[in-house]
Amino acid sequence: MSVNRAICLHCQHFRNTPEYLENAIPGLKVMSSGMASVRADDGLCLKRDVYLAAYYSCDQFERPALEVRESVKDA
Repeated sequence: MSVNRAICLHCQHFRNTPEYLENAIPGLKVMSSGMASVRADDGLCLKRDVYLAAYYSCDQFERPALEVRESVKDA
């Protein structure tokens, strides 16, 4: 999959590490679900305050600052 696709997984507002999710969602750590395979790459959107699929996309998408700098440099 291309890193250029404007999906949540590549957005600066998206967080999906097990450690982050276990701290952000009360009770998740008790269920040992932060590393669950059913979660796949899903995570939290900090901009919209929702839990969603990593392959979702919306008009709030923003590339991480490092990606923007690298793409400008390559141009």
